[in-house]
Amino acid sequence: MANPLPIVVPQLMMQQRCAFSIVLRGLNNPRGIKLKQDGSLLLVEAGSGDAGQPFSGRLLQFKQDTDGGYARCEVLADGFRSMNMQARMCRDEIFGLADIAYGDGRWLLSQTDYVSGSRILDLSSLPPRAIIHSRGNLNALCYHPQRHSWLTVKPDTNQAIEFIDDQPEAVVGVLADLSGGQHAVPVTIILDQSSTTDEANQPVLISLFSGELQGDADKMGINFEKGVSQIVRLDLATGEVSTVIAGLTLATGMAFTEQGQLLVLELCEDFLEPMPANAVPKTAWHGGFKRYSGRLLCFDLGKRTVTCLARHLDTPSNLCVAGNTVFISEGMGLPGRPIANADGETVALEGYVRKLILPVN
Repeated sequence: MANPLPIVVPQLMMQQRCAFSIVLRGLNNPRGIKLKQDGSLLLVEAGSGDAGQPFSGRLLQFKQDTDGGYARCEVLADGFRSMNMQARMCRDEIFGLADIAYGDGRWLLSQTDYVSGSRILDLSSLPPRAIIHSRGNLNALCYHPQRHSWLTVKPDTNQAIEFIDDQPEAVVGVLADLSGGQHAVPVTIILDQSSTTDEANQPVLISLFSGELQGDADKMGINFEKGVSQIVRLDLATGEVSTVIAGLTLATGMAFTEQGQLLVLELCEDFLEPMPANAVPKTAWHGGFKRYSGRLLCFDLGKRTVTCLARHLDTPSNLCVAGNTVFISEGMGLPGRPIANADGETVALEGYVRKLILPVN
């Protein structure tokens, strides 16, 4: 059967206000986040990116208090390399620990490390044990229960990778360049819960962040194109890639709700003020991505509708869904440097986690 035409994100869409609160603050580049069955939050920090603290990446666990807060923090693992990509990209980006995921009775971590090699780590024992060594950038993790395998994406080689313990990684999907010639840059991969394909061949959805346009060195750090980011479906049996959602701007995290709707984060709406290669601005500076302009969108893939659930998010990267609650990791970049918030006030950049309550359908 032919794939349906993709849903195109409209300029004007339904808005639905959601109650939210900031439940964690003062974090250093929070990324992958998951809620455990006991109510605890697991969170990975990519780290500070400070040259004086090159191994500041951590895995944290926050126990829920009786009032529903998360004040009790436990460091489960630390000492992971944190890499400031400013000189290379002219953007305020920090690489390191990327994601955490559960499957087959265990938790795994993904880590990008351009110096010692990137890894997938098993949390069955602490400190975590590396079970996969790889080159390049490793991002989101996803367990496929029918294939008994793990899946991840490589943004710098535009590939989807499958791995099984004690076996070499296998390329299961190649993401082609986008219409402007920019790389696809896959960042998140999840099981496609909307698919009616038999479970053994259940496809996955991948968010394509989209790379910079090539050829204009003066625009390095901000030479992105609005509205070209996509969500694509990868058929693991054939390697076929088809577009499910088009018209996004820098799509990052995504997850399905219990009602089967797809939540998608957009990092920002515009690209401003690239970072100098060798200095940190002393005044409020966007650093490549417009601060506090990210969104959370909700897609009903069956009805083909799009609703905006939250605006003015600060460079949101990851999310997880538990019942009617969404946790969002925000605040990417060098902690402490001045940025302008949504009201135009100068504040210190910090990582934080937003808790958002989904509307009742």
